[in-house]
Amino acid sequence: MNVIALNGSARGKKGVTWKLLDSLLKGLSEGGATVRDIQLKEMNISYCRACLTCMHKTPGQCAQRDDMDQLYPFLRESDLFVMGTPVYTDNMSAQMKTVMDRCICGMDPFLRLDPANRVRHPYSWTMPSKFFLVSTSGFPEMDSFLPLIMTFKAQAANFGCESIGEICIPGSLALQMAPQLLEPRLDMIQRAGKMLALHERVEPTLLEEISRPIVTGEQYLEISAKYEAWARKSRGQTT
Repeated sequence: MNVIALNGSARGKKGVTWKLLDSLLKGLSEGGATVRDIQLKEMNISYCRACLTCMHKTPGQCAQRDDMDQLYPFLRESDLFVMGTPVYTDNMSAQMKTVMDRCICGMDPFLRLDPANRVRHPYSWTMPSKFFLVSTSGFPEMDSFLPLIMTFKAQAANFGCESIGEICIPGSLALQMAPQLLEPRLDMIQRAGKMLALHERVEPTLLEEISRPIVTGEQYLEISAKYEAWARKSRGQTT
């Protein structure tokens, strides 16, 4: 299995998103997968201009020349795409959304009915056949992920791909203040990665266990009080 994993966190390897993603990738490697991870924070990728040159003049090739040129070959050659993104304003990060928009260059201008009987574009080249989501959110409620998961599944379907699972762990603010709480989940995520490499699936019960909230709302507020104290101090406030 060839895997392309994109970390869409603006914090790169300093954030909780990377801790989760890194554990999954370690497991994938243990299971024999060939893994390539990309930090979008370090790349220069421009917004899609909707010029449609890729559909009408240069089929399959974007008109813009930037760091997306490094990603396209990996996307074409991989079997699994792992999307790593924190929840930013109820969805994927701007960095990740920009990459997904730029991937429409793989679509042809023609129209057809897809297997779900929806009108969609066929493809001049295809994305990895399987999509997997890894995410965290600042707030502790699981419903913080609902818009992102819906978008993630829709993106997979639009590219003719299969979404095969999500790992979503809420309360990242508390987990940054008390990182020891996250450690047991990282071990479980690594196990899930190995399972994914070996069987192209993760047992639903394991995904459910991994994505179970680590702290309650009350515990979250208690832990995050340390962050609030730091924030007040940084603003010069004493109370």
